[in-house]
Amino acid sequence: MSDYSTKPAPKYGHRVLDPMPTREDLDRFYAEQYYKLINEGELASDIARANRGGDEAADQEKWLRETVHKDIIDILLEFAPGKRVAEVGCGLGELVNDMKQAGLEPLGIDLASDAVEAVKSKGLDALEGSLDGLFEDGTIKPESLDAVVFNNVLEFTHDPAHNLGTASKILKPGGVLMVRGGNDFNALQMAAVDSLGLREWWVSAPGHINYLTFDAVEAMMHDVGVMPFHRHGEFPMELWLLLGFDYISERALGADCHNRRVAFERSIPTEVRRRLYKAFGQAELGRTMVIAGRRS
Repeated sequence: MSDYSTKPAPKYGHRVLDPMPTREDLDRFYAEQYYKLINEGELASDIARANRGGDEAADQEKWLRETVHKDIIDILLEFAPGKRVAEVGCGLGELVNDMKQAGLEPLGIDLASDAVEAVKSKGLDALEGSLDGLFEDGTIKPESLDAVVFNNVLEFTHDPAHNLGTASKILKPGGVLMVRGGNDFNALQMAAVDSLGLREWWVSAPGHINYLTFDAVEAMMHDVGVMPFHRHGEFPMELWLLLGFDYISERALGADCHNRRVAFERSIPTEVRRRLYKAFGQAELGRTMVIAGRRS
């Protein structure tokens, strides 16, 4: 990590990893190393929690179904012209499964063969490869999908704008493009760095190379003929740092902060939570952003 820093991207105003890994190195990392590091506890605590199974994993799956996944699915059900949806970077298939249970016709896409096999083992459709690779070789046809979802994956791709452009070509007219991912270098993160003397803990090499913002993603969408119509920010986890729960310096606090977030979201009505999170989106706050657009 000490060999990497970030620099401004040339066009969209977000930051990118410096030096930038090659596309081949990045694809190899996700195909061969990513899930190994997760299983060793080095990355993606939510995926590691799901991998461990048991009551903890079951409760996380239920919480995601009730909140994060429901927010995505309800937008797709209301605005997508049909039911055929692809999730790019589908991981173990939790969202794919929830979309199917909601009456959609989902397809999972992932670079990691282990992830694809895990999705298929649940009786779900999945393809191994990259979105642009599957489009270029004809596996996925132009204007063949009603929606494409990038769920915590766009920031990890070598060229986010190119991937959104590919998704736009795959979408039917009026199709919905959704991006959910980190809202990086946001104002609360920078306040925690400045007031607590923390490092920029969200910078994670070599996999996380693009540090996106609401405005950057929406500008990319505009450039590929997709008109944004929705944005919201999920719970701003950085608040815990500013309230005295330093889960960066004391990693054991991380699970407690996550559980408090879950308890908060379960204690308020869905529509109240959604109004609050839309307000976060307008203020460009929230650790995770969700943006939806429609192909014009």
